[in-house]
Amino acid sequence: QIALESPGAGTCPATSKVGTVTIKTPLLPNELQGSVYVASPQNFTTGQSENPFRSLVALYIVAEDPASSVVVKLAGKVSPNETTGQLTTTFENTPQLPFEDLELSFFGGARAPLSTPSVCGTYTSEASFTPYSGTAAVQSTSRLEINSGAEGTGCPASRPFAPSFTAGTINDQADGYSPFSVTFSRRDQDEDLGAITVQTPPGLLGDLASVPLCGEAQANAGTCSAASQIGATTTEAGVGPAPVTLPQAGEAPDPVYLTGPYAGQPFGLSFVVPAIAGPFNLGTVVVRASIAVNPSTSALTITSNPLPTMLRGIPLDIKTVNVTVNRSGFMFNPTNCAAQSVSATIASSSGTHASVSSPFQAANCAALPFKPSFSASTAARASRAAGASLDVKITSKGGPQSGGKEANIKSVKVDLPKQLPSRLTTLHKACLAAVFAANPAGCLNESEVGTATAVTPILAHPLIGPAYLVSHGGAAFPDLEIVLQGEGIKLILDGQTDIKKGITSSTFKTVPDAPISSFELKLPTGKYSILGANLPASAHYNFCRQTLAMPTAITGQNGAVVKQTTKIAVTGCPKAKKAAKRKARPRKLAKANGRSK
Repeated sequence: QIALESPGAGTCPATSKVGTVTIKTPLLPNELQGSVYVASPQNFTTGQSENPFRSLVALYIVAEDPASSVVVKLAGKVSPNETTGQLTTTFENTPQLPFEDLELSFFGGARAPLSTPSVCGTYTSEASFTPYSGTAAVQSTSRLEINSGAEGTGCPASRPFAPSFTAGTINDQADGYSPFSVTFSRRDQDEDLGAITVQTPPGLLGDLASVPLCGEAQANAGTCSAASQIGATTTEAGVGPAPVTLPQAGEAPDPVYLTGPYAGQPFGLSFVVPAIAGPFNLGTVVVRASIAVNPSTSALTITSNPLPTMLRGIPLDIKTVNVTVNRSGFMFNPTNCAAQSVSATIASSSGTHASVSSPFQAANCAALPFKPSFSASTAARASRAAGASLDVKITSKGGPQSGGKEANIKSVKVDLPKQLPSRLTTLHKACLAAVFAANPAGCLNESEVGTATAVTPILAHPLIGPAYLVSHGGAAFPDLEIVLQGEGIKLILDGQTDIKKGITSSTFKTVPDAPISSFELKLPTGKYSILGANLPASAHYNFCRQTLAMPTAITGQNGAVVKQTTKIAVTGCPKAKKAAKRKARPRKLAKANGRSK
């Protein structure tokens, strides 16, 4: 702040100087020359006045004639329009000093306090001069011609929008933890950045169970606890070659928090950016984003709300945004090393969209072990009316959380034995594909043939849900669709069914590249059970003396294949020890009669 009433010229920091001033008056032989300074912005937390207007923006004009020791000091209030950013500067109670010319020249280049319009054309500045005589104010206008774009480009009919985009993990080790970084930016001549939607490749996931989710109220207010922080963001804003970087040097990173459900999706993000540039504090910006989970691949789609373009009448001109998810032990790579990409759709503030992508590929998948365990069982008792049951279990040690670093499962194929055929009466009750696609809960009860439970180390709770038979148009047989739900996530496992010579084959071709500790599918008996019992009449619908074998092929995301003939255990049969005791009784009687062998 400069002392306006003191006789001297006063001193302001050189860094606050934004221009020069010259005043030519008939009262003095020499011009008054001086500087234009930006005044300290008002800091409302201190309570003390930082400038004469207690405003965000103000100017000081200081001019002097050393020969006559005349000093002129003026303070001007600058009022930004909070919608358009147009500036109105007012100098009131100016000295009654007649002058012929007063010229303010603001710096250009990196230190320029003003930026030119973003579109070529003719722009008008307006001025109003009110005399001390009390007569009407005099209005004046001046036109400004903008005839070239930023960085010397031409004048297109509309602003271009060609943002750049890079994304990826720092460490590419398959199934290994690594920070994940996304950066998108624009040129000065481009339209302002709006929202962004990022799609991660399948298998690039986060350990959600390890992070307490921030609540909705705290996420909107930007007051999440440090326990929910998963990363940091940096922003570059402003036109020209030297934009402002947020956070400023030496300040703590601007945090990114993981939140609970947001915008209809199971998870969200809260980006908290204090908009502070030097002494100017425009407040804290909170930008929310939703996280959707693809029901078929478990790939993530992160969709942000629109980025702000103006705060308190100051255009932000956001140039670059970087988000790095760097919480230790959170993000981890896929176990599939196929060439993939991180793709994004970046929108401008006017609604123009640009599709961009960055290549992504994990490494060393072949070195990952793949040793899943597969077992199956059926209840001994079956019936003509209720059919037969089947219980299938798969366990693995996928995910870096387990410490085993095992490839995840990609596909599973099983061939049921002839003794467990599909029931045509139940196949005919399959749900229509259109009904299932609209809402699986709309399928009739007759098409629900089982339940499944999947346990993953990256979620705090299991995923549980029903298994439906779904008819897909021209397909010969209905698919077995498993709907797993939990913590707001829904995954659908598609099992394609084929029946040849009485043998039912079920193939799950695409299993999400996600770590699964255990998976269990139960197909129970009942009026509409999917499996029947093809047994000889002498068995009386009892599997106890049957040998049930199920050829099984499990393929890992890294291409490894485990093939086995899985023996289906029969539960509910008499225990072997009891049978042995019954056989031993006649032998003991024979000994007692002296006829033992």
